[in-house]
Amino acid sequence: MPFTAKDLISAVSDVVSLPDIAIRVNDMVEDPLCSLADITTLISQDPGLTARLLRIANSPFYGFPSRIDSVSRAITIIGMEDLRSLILATSAIEVFSDFPNELVSMETFWRHSLRCAVIARALARHLHKPNPERYFTAGLLHDIGYLIIYRELPEMASRTLSLSNQNREIVYIIEQEVMGFDHTDVGCELLQHWNMPEHLVEAVRHHHTPNLAKDHPHDACIVHIANYLANTMLARVGGDLLETEALDVTTLQTLGLTPNTLQAIIREADLQFNDTLEIIVYDEVA
Repeated sequence: MPFTAKDLISAVSDVVSLPDIAIRVNDMVEDPLCSLADITTLISQDPGLTARLLRIANSPFYGFPSRIDSVSRAITIIGMEDLRSLILATSAIEVFSDFPNELVSMETFWRHSLRCAVIARALARHLHKPNPERYFTAGLLHDIGYLIIYRELPEMASRTLSLSNQNREIVYIIEQEVMGFDHTDVGCELLQHWNMPEHLVEAVRHHHTPNLAKDHPHDACIVHIANYLANTMLARVGGDLLETEALDVTTLQTLGLTPNTLQAIIREADLQFNDTLEIIVYDEVA
């Protein structure tokens, strides 16, 4: 019987478990009987999460004129759904912060992921999508499957990277040929293991193949475009690319975007990137 992405997640389930508080917040947001006061009480019991949430609420991105000094006020500003997304994003980085990895620079990995996240959020805001942080989280976690493959299947991962470089072919296509699944399959299985919302699962699963997304096509299209633009930004500053991929122009048509809009989105993301990097990534891996 072939080894599958689901088998891989089952094998590492103990070491990729979310912090208990992230699981509880996720469940409480889904529970219509849970109130703002209930979630505030839970978060307030975790000093680290409280401090992180207040830093996010007071960040330039939200631009609130007066300082936010309470969890309840931060939740009111950020919103329950966006709060859940941000807690998931930072918790996921915490889970993988100590993952040994000799195949890729973790700084390069998280910088690319964060660029994708910031661009996805900017696109969502431009398109007037509700809960823009859900797109931020999808962008941040779109390549999370790579880290598990690199850790658990290093020889196969090294081979796929080498073949991709030699053949100038997109990594996920080589992964399918070598392993029978790719990093999007692994990321999808991980998010399902974490009981994450379906829109997040589908965005991660189809960020290379947005035309195959059925239930949440806009999520997949936004992350696909964000991933492309993130690589464009990284190439512009001379960084090492994890992958190269052409933009599926039908995604622009689906979302009603123009090339000029994309340039404006890149400029907006550039302004937000360093502040968000400090709050979301460096805070977790320090």
